[in-house]
Amino acid sequence: MSEEQEITSCDRQKSGRPRRTRITKEPEERKREIIETALKLFAEKGYENTTIQDIAERMDVSQGLCYRYFKSKSEIFAASAEYYAQQAVEQIKIPISDDVSPLEKFNLIIKRIFEYTIKHHEFEANYKQDEEIRASRLDNVAENMVSVLIPIVQQCVNEGVFHCTNVEYTTRLFTFGIIHTIHSAMPKENTKQYFLSYLDFLKNMFVKSLEVQTPDMLGTGWDELY
Repeated sequence: MSEEQEITSCDRQKSGRPRRTRITKEPEERKREIIETALKLFAEKGYENTTIQDIAERMDVSQGLCYRYFKSKSEIFAASAEYYAQQAVEQIKIPISDDVSPLEKFNLIIKRIFEYTIKHHEFEANYKQDEEIRASRLDNVAENMVSVLIPIVQQCVNEGVFHCTNVEYTTRLFTFGIIHTIHSAMPKENTKQYFLSYLDFLKNMFVKSLEVQTPDMLGTGWDELY
């Protein structure tokens, strides 16, 4: 099933007004386009300063088309937050080669989270608009990250790299802590320095709490991000 969208053509009628042609797109494709456009505008202008008209104009469509899929700007924001969370989860779940050691896998998963957050830090700065939506989406990201990390942490314990009595509890505590912390305290400026400071915290606090035998576990490769 498809829908028709009115979009301005470069051709013009004799009256000098833009002539509208119709382009057919699937509903899910159109919704994704609205969401992705909204994400960019929320990042650029902030939630409060973005209107549905802004979104429609950026897409070069009528406001009516946006309202066909979303009843309000807050509904678009909720869908955008959900989309953002899903993309973060997909980033986490990219398969890792079996040739990579458990410690390296652990390091890589955390790096992916930071990479994704850095890439989308403009939206992150405005992600606090609806605390309930934000918390729900972050919990979803954290739960998926926990499911990926538990077997990796367990492997590290089996190989004597990590020493903890309850793998699931330790992994869950760390994961929810890191996800909510980096999103709650996201600065609009000096983002790079913020992350470097947080990495120092991880190396000095988390590594010691797990009694990791390799103190430099988070040191190798992190500088490549910056």
